[in-house]
Amino acid sequence: MAKDGREARYRGDPASANPYPEGTEDHAVWQRAWETPDGEAAERDAPDGRA
Repeated sequence: MAKDGREARYRGDPASANPYPEGTEDHAVWQRAWETPDGEAAERDAPDGRA
């Protein structure tokens, strides 16, 4: 879920693209990952290979 949220942000998807039902833990995890990529780890894992 977190990886999906980060990848959505890198693609430029809006936060409203969250595929998980609002109010669920999955939704919250995806949203946190979309809002706050986790620094170097997020850059390393970016689909476009940014380092």
